[in-house]
Amino acid sequence: MHFAKKKGKNPRLWFVIGTLAGIFGLLLVLLLPNKNRQKRKGPPLKRVEPPKRTDAHLKRWYYLDSEHKQVGPMEFTDLTETWKKKSLQKDSFIWSEGMEEWKRLDELPLVVQELDSTEPPQR
Repeated sequence: MHFAKKKGKNPRLWFVIGTLAGIFGLLLVLLLPNKNRQKRKGPPLKRVEPPKRTDAHLKRWYYLDSEHKQVGPMEFTDLTETWKKKSLQKDSFIWSEGMEEWKRLDELPLVVQELDSTEPPQR
């Protein structure tokens, strides 16, 4: 209001004009369609659930190589890399904490599934 008086203008008139301009601007923003929003065509998207992980990633693993020598301990990510390189086969024996005895990998379908679906992390 100070500037309006200083310039010889009616401060109340400028206050009303400013208020109306603000309201008009708000209405424009709320009521005009958003051009950036594109409508998606086709069927609705389905939510994809991430694969369920076992506690295999929390354990240290050992396996018997082709000469039946024990290899390990190793993290599950290292076991995954070994699996991807084909050094670990479904008939290989593996062991981890909590297992009573060595088992063939094909006896542990959840571990095989997780080895197949896990990409080794970039280090």
